[in-house]
Amino acid sequence: MDATTFAAFLAAAVPGFFTPGPNNLMLMASSAKFGFRRTVPHGAGVALGFAVMVVLVGLGLGEVFALFPWLEMVLKILAAINLLYLAWTLLGLKIKDQGAGERPLTFLQGAGFQWINPKAWAMAVSFVAMVVGAGPSRFVGIGIVGAVCLVLGGLSSPTWMMFGERLEKLLKRTGGERFLGIVMAVLVVASVVLFFL
Repeated sequence: MDATTFAAFLAAAVPGFFTPGPNNLMLMASSAKFGFRRTVPHGAGVALGFAVMVVLVGLGLGEVFALFPWLEMVLKILAAINLLYLAWTLLGLKIKDQGAGERPLTFLQGAGFQWINPKAWAMAVSFVAMVVGAGPSRFVGIGIVGAVCLVLGGLSSPTWMMFGERLEKLLKRTGGERFLGIVMAVLVVASVVLFFL
């Protein structure tokens, strides 16, 4: 991979990781509700899960979409159901007053969500198509893309988690805490709408 290709990849990857999307909104909501520390396994699952997904797409899994184009819509619907459920639960957000059964997503749940996340699929396929060429250097390209995605995910996840925790503290201090669930739910529903545009 030459320097120009790598620079183009970074120029696409950085905004992809740091702009709002299902992963980032879920991490922000979880951190606001459960705190930064309890959301760490979820954030680690997102970061590692996406990097693994990119490597597997690079190894050929992305071609499944070419063979079965209807799978993209199935993934969008599954992700929409998951996110609309999240939005529903956020409407009843009670900071630091969770019921006994409530907990943040686990590491495996965070990693597993990547497989139904349309933004993750779009990014993974785009990154691989942009960087990974044919021939013997293919595996080096896949390794580089996977490693960069792991680093960027490791930076992006805690950034959004920190934002969620700070937002909760600000709203608590200003008396707007009761509106946090509504704001988060609206953001999550907006991300679902964007899937289908």
